[in-house]
Amino acid sequence: MDCPGDIKKLLKVLYSLSASETEVMFYLCSQDARASEIAGELGKDRSTVQRYLSKLRTTGLIERESVVEEGKRGRHYVYSVPDKEEMKRKIRDRMESWQSEKMEVLEEL
Repeated sequence: MDCPGDIKKLLKVLYSLSASETEVMFYLCSQDARASEIAGELGKDRSTVQRYLSKLRTTGLIERESVVEEGKRGRHYVYSVPDKEEMKRKIRDRMESWQSEKMEVLEEL
């Protein structure tokens, strides 16, 4: 799934994402990947990318799948973004709750 560039500002506001977290999110829009792959491609430390992925999972913007490769020991996680309609639904829901939260703040003035 491609992530339109104009959505970066919206994601930053709605989810309080940093520029680096948004960069990881957009990387996952073009392909599913492991944390180590993302770190290598973006030139970041794997533990830092893990923190970004954790926050993105908490927001519901990305998903994680446990994968066991045949013939190899152990498992690893592959991260991805949901399909386009699911992503739109999640962002729309967050927009509505964000607006409600901000209207309450405004009413307290």
